[in-house]
Amino acid sequence: MIYRILKMFGALSANTVLMLVTQLLLPPAFLHYYGVKMYGEWIVLSGTLSYLSTLNFGITTYASNQLTMLHKREETDEFRKLQGSTLALLVCILLIGLGVVSSVFFLPLGKLLHLTVMSPADVKITAFFLGLQMLVNILAGYYSNLFMVVQQAHRGLSWAVARAFAATVVCFTLTTIRADFRYLALGQFIAVLVITLLSIYDLKRRLGRLPLGLQGANWTTAIGTLRPSGMFAMIFAQHMLVYQVPVNVLQWILGPSAVVLFSTCRTIFSAARQVLASITNAISPEITFSYANRDMKKMLYIFHQSEKIVFGGIPIANLGVFLFAPIVVRVWLHRPALFDLHTYGLMALISAAISMRDHKQFFQFSTNMHRRLSIIVFFGNLIMIACSIPLIRLFGLYGFLCVWLVSEVTQMGLIYLENRKLFDRDASITLIPVVKLVAFMVVCLPLCMGLVYFAAQRSIAAVGAAAVVAEMLLIAASYFVFGLKDVWSEFQLKLRQRVRPA
Repeated sequence: MIYRILKMFGALSANTVLMLVTQLLLPPAFLHYYGVKMYGEWIVLSGTLSYLSTLNFGITTYASNQLTMLHKREETDEFRKLQGSTLALLVCILLIGLGVVSSVFFLPLGKLLHLTVMSPADVKITAFFLGLQMLVNILAGYYSNLFMVVQQAHRGLSWAVARAFAATVVCFTLTTIRADFRYLALGQFIAVLVITLLSIYDLKRRLGRLPLGLQGANWTTAIGTLRPSGMFAMIFAQHMLVYQVPVNVLQWILGPSAVVLFSTCRTIFSAARQVLASITNAISPEITFSYANRDMKKMLYIFHQSEKIVFGGIPIANLGVFLFAPIVVRVWLHRPALFDLHTYGLMALISAAISMRDHKQFFQFSTNMHRRLSIIVFFGNLIMIACSIPLIRLFGLYGFLCVWLVSEVTQMGLIYLENRKLFDRDASITLIPVVKLVAFMVVCLPLCMGLVYFAAQRSIAAVGAAAVVAEMLLIAASYFVFGLKDVWSEFQLKLRQRVRPA
């Protein structure tokens, strides 16, 4: 188990590095070559087309989890029926998506999104190729996830990393020559399509005799997957509701400057969440394997150990990003005005709450026990969006961030109750780690904010020195407060036991 987790963690680390490179390269390149207004419109347009990812309808995740369990239990006939049926259903949905994408040529998309810099023709062509890219990504995600069936989830993730990396390289290269947004979208689409075809060929070789096409497809099985898959779609919709819809709302109410501030702040803190998500994603296949074997004792062990690691890393990562944010904004974007102390302080708390919620929901997510989880996150985020609109009008960006924080904390608490039900209300699962982490963040964040405020009055070097010292103290405190010492000791013991027989 430990070596599978390490392989998966390695692939996830590569993905995290790629995301960081993307976030470090593209925003400053767009700001330098196109300016704030053009960059704001690219964010709005690409974000709007990313709504198409919900057409996946959760089929990819449900199919990969269920097919893995069927393969582990050697239920070959059921495997063939489910694989062919889910693929047939996905192809039908993608054809519908192609019709939706083509409709951009008949819609006044520029007016609907308040895009004033781009011409209407450029908006339509750019949107069309961005939409095609999203459809190809949906199909690629289906095949990449099937690597988990043969316990090679890390390989599927590596192909996903290659797909994203190719799109990033093409986008950055075209940005440096100030290419039209039409060519940026076309170049990304071609890069993603080529990598997708290569990944499908590799998967076919790995699966051997296992079916990969439409053999065994029937509409009874396909329709039967709609409900559980639809629940996953509601979960995936949280990305749209939390990250893309707010961009449109802020554009309509506050304008592109608020969009750039929000997107920059969110991007910087996403680096912290990606590091922590690598840990949670690395254990996801093991959760599925354990549940398939009905080994609840092993699942409970994974729950507690991963909770210590993730909760211990949350203040280190998120408060660390907050401490270094003034330097990042100044050096990376050369726009120190994009750092606002209270905006970044609120985002540090939100990012911490998201990481807590992500850890809890993965145990429901990876076992297909996700019905109530989907209701919690989907309707929770809908309510959050509805409540944020009047508060944005009254308090600007702060209004949205406060509502978002309350929503994430509430969802995390409700998902904790679902975890208890999954483990048959095991007495070892308590709220004590959550309370401990909340108290730690509430105490440390004001201290970090005061430190950044006073250091920024002197020089950027003073901010850097203060951030390094504070980060070292956070690491030391988290190591003992959240039980990382015990996790490290146990890991060393297991490693020695592995090596000794060899």
